Amino acid sequence: MTLATKLTFARVAAIPVFMAAFLWNSNERLDQLSGDWGKILATVVFIAAAITDYYDGAVARWYKEETTLGKFIDPIADKLLVSTALVAMVERREITFVPAWVSIFIIAREFAVTGLRMICAPKGKIIESSTLGKWKTTFQLIAIISSLVFISFRVMIESLNWQEAGKLFNPWHGPIISFLMIPAVIITLYSGYDYLKKNWHFLDE
Repeated sequence: MTLATKLTFARVAAIPVFMAAFLWNSNERLDQLSGDWGKILATVVFIAAAITDYYDGAVARWYKEETTLGKFIDPIADKLLVSTALVAMVERREITFVPAWVSIFIIAREFAVTGLRMICAPKGKIIESSTLGKWKTTFQLIAIISSLVFISFRVMIESLNWQEAGKLFNPWHGPIISFLMIPAVIITLYSGYDYLKKNWHFLDE
């Protein structure tokens, strides 16, 4: 197994760690962030996993280790990471303010494209990530990381009892999360349309 593929599988291995940390709440109330250090740990884990998304591709190109397995598993690892994060954030929407429709649209697109890949694979056709698809992943990761960092910042503010600062951020939490997520949803849906349009003919073979 190449180093690039190991990095990809490391990203997959980080997913349950992220989920456990994010859903763990160290205080007694799920609607409060004070003392909820699991959110900060989850943010660190997600950022580390997202970094491997850049380096696995760079390492594969640098060492000329691009493999069929790597091309197949890399986009799946991205989808698992993003989908898990969105589901976790919707599960805790009382503090994340991530609406369910964001998760539904993004995950539906990922299922559609993954299904297309699964159909094409037995025919010897590997659908690699396009430039638009890579931009889609970048937008998704930026939106999720920014949301997690914002949530972690609120954890620290509330844990330190900076009440005035907390009151300043609370009204803006929902609008900021929506502002971050909407561009990611738009490019996600458009890239899904682009994949299906360019590869639809394989479904007729």
